[in-house]
Amino acid sequence: CAITAAMPSGTGLTRFASRFPDRFFDVGIAEEHAVAMAAGMAAQGLVPVVAMYSTFLQRAYDQLVHDVAIEGLHVIFCVDRAGIVVADCSTHNVVLDVAFLRSIPGIKIFCPSNFAELRSMMAHALYHESGPVAIRYPRGGEGAYRSAASQTRIREGYTCTIICYGTMVNAVLDAADTMQAAGYRPEILKLRTISPVDWDAIDASVRKTKRVFVFEETSDRECLADEIFAHLIETGIPAVCRKRNLGRGFIPHGAPAALLAAAGLDAGSLTKLMQEELS
Repeated sequence: CAITAAMPSGTGLTRFASRFPDRFFDVGIAEEHAVAMAAGMAAQGLVPVVAMYSTFLQRAYDQLVHDVAIEGLHVIFCVDRAGIVVADCSTHNVVLDVAFLRSIPGIKIFCPSNFAELRSMMAHALYHESGPVAIRYPRGGEGAYRSAASQTRIREGYTCTIICYGTMVNAVLDAADTMQAAGYRPEILKLRTISPVDWDAIDASVRKTKRVFVFEETSDRECLADEIFAHLIETGIPAVCRKRNLGRGFIPHGAPAALLAAAGLDAGSLTKLMQEELS
């Protein structure tokens, strides 16, 4: 079953609603009700998929925790418009979903970097998971993102470790190409899930390189980088740690490329940061 809150066309559910009208539910602008309803459906053996924009899923945080996660119910959340979005106002540039979703115990969070991964992760979430699952992805079109391998380590190196997830991999790959041309050999880890985290891959890479950069299209508050750095300290892995994200404020309206560049998350800025650190 598919559930949305006044976002059927925006989340791509129009065709589903036409083909399966008895399994499609638009509850109107009532995100809290959408999630609570999904919990009830999952408790009765159905597999509900809740599709809504990241900015509006915030309204249902209480239901995410109390009705879905504590019960361990199999509800799939398709978190559309994650990160910076195109042609929407500042209220839609929501960079808090990484923090509030990762704060919920027991939820698995997938971060596809392209459409092939999105399809694969969706199928896996439907047929191979049993608890709550979130799949966060940006607004975009087919072919907008560079392809990347499915394993965590997508490029082997020894100069430094770069950790990213989702479509941030595009700028990272471009920056790594420039770095490689300048004689550096960065190792790239692209996390398929940010909860749980592939600690084995991170530990092995950082033990080798001794330098780690974490780049995220999210708020600096409760970002993944902070947990990674704390983990390295706790496990006794020595490393120089640097992070870059969207900062601690709200993101204004604007073109995504310009906003990412202003935050220093474009390929050129990432290259400059790493070259200055490594030199």
